[in-house]
Amino acid sequence: MQLRSVFTPQAAEEQSQTPIITRWLRHFFTEDISPDNLPIVDLQRRACWIGVAFILQALNEVVYDWNPPFLKQLIAFIPFVLILGSFAATWIAFRPQTLQQRTRHLQAHPQRWQRRVLLLTVILAIIGATQLVRVTIMCFLPPQMSNDGTSLDTNAAILLVEGRNPYTDSNILDLARRFPIQPNWTTPLRRGQFADRLDYPSMTEFQTTLDTDLKAGAAPEFESKVSYPALSFLTLVPFALFNDYNVLPFYFAGYLLLIFVAWKVVRPELRPWVLLLSLANIPMWISVVGGNLDIFVTLLIVLAWLLRTRRWASALLFGLALATKQTSWFLVPFYLIMIGRNYTWKEAIGRGSIAGGVALLFNLPFMLWNFHAWMAGILAPVADPMFPMGVGLVNLNVAHVLPYFPGWVYSAMEGIAMLAMLAWYWRLSRKHPEAALLLAVIPLFLAWRSLSSYFYCAAFPIFILLAARPTIGKAASRLLQGPMHDQPARASHEHMTVR
Repeated sequence: MQLRSVFTPQAAEEQSQTPIITRWLRHFFTEDISPDNLPIVDLQRRACWIGVAFILQALNEVVYDWNPPFLKQLIAFIPFVLILGSFAATWIAFRPQTLQQRTRHLQAHPQRWQRRVLLLTVILAIIGATQLVRVTIMCFLPPQMSNDGTSLDTNAAILLVEGRNPYTDSNILDLARRFPIQPNWTTPLRRGQFADRLDYPSMTEFQTTLDTDLKAGAAPEFESKVSYPALSFLTLVPFALFNDYNVLPFYFAGYLLLIFVAWKVVRPELRPWVLLLSLANIPMWISVVGGNLDIFVTLLIVLAWLLRTRRWASALLFGLALATKQTSWFLVPFYLIMIGRNYTWKEAIGRGSIAGGVALLFNLPFMLWNFHAWMAGILAPVADPMFPMGVGLVNLNVAHVLPYFPGWVYSAMEGIAMLAMLAWYWRLSRKHPEAALLLAVIPLFLAWRSLSSYFYCAAFPIFILLAARPTIGKAASRLLQGPMHDQPARASHEHMTVR
């Protein structure tokens, strides 16, 4: 007791003399750099690279909002480079390191670049906190739908409650009369007044065309179809039943649940990073504000990958993602490779069948109701004549830096890139199963439409899976609160290391 009374004031005095910034850094960078603590040091380094990806993606949003016509060709390169840079930063986050590299990082932890990235990430987190407040307020306001995907899905839920088929009775003009949407929140088609052109319509053209269509009672220039699988609007049926058309709380809750999952599954040393990155993830906050369906799909995919040691839970969750949006379909071969390489190909076929059955279960009633209408809606993103748009290669075409290529060229480049990503994932799937979330969207960078939202929902989920991987079995048990009864018979190298 005497020793304690002597040393405690001394320790308190040393603590009070420690610079505030040093004490603050301790929350994000461990002071224990012993070899036994190497995994934590390495994960904190990876978190910094995820922060770099967020910074580049946030800069892309700034460039998108600031786009003077006289600099159109020059600025076209900026999103192209920023998104490629975010790909590179995310790839470095899960890239394996040599022992020499790890030792060098231990000698100077945190490094100067890591401190600077942390500072910039904190700045983004402050901006993200304002978005958090904004979304919270918007949840109690009348519906404000900034994209036609959300408004069409909400209208589909309303139609279904009324006993009508959403895939046959959806109409953009009814939507414009029901909800206060801006004309440029719609998806224009190269038909009618927009036929025989490739340049995206201006705001004035949007408004005049929509006004004319409202008077004529037909809108061939705008996408009217419900363009997603059935679960995209079935989740919104409760809102329609209560005549509450502000569906933003659903997508907001999806992102909060993703953060909660991350908090539960990562090690305690990584939890400050979870909170920081979840706030600093400006691109995903933009998706939340817009009611983007990708938020819900991302949650399902993260859970499917996180619970991959559980056959039924993982397959069911992946099936729900397949039943929600077509972007998840790009992950099907990656999911099968992950299961086949880590377990057996019989197991992969079994899980694929379960996931496909779940997707079919939600869509079969609408297929039987009117198969042609359902198929036309599902294929609308690739079958309907949409304008070229995005941040990928096509952005250079839109800005007339490069000439437009025939449509088959974009499809061929996308297909070749997908084969290359699958071959790469074949090598990575055992040690880095989370790499699928990045590799599956890279081919879309070469597509006719490479919207930035396709690429925004990869970095943060990859960090969650990276941080949870050392304790993946325990993480699954904590989420489902039960023992792992349904593990496949043969474990992979990854699962043999689980304690």
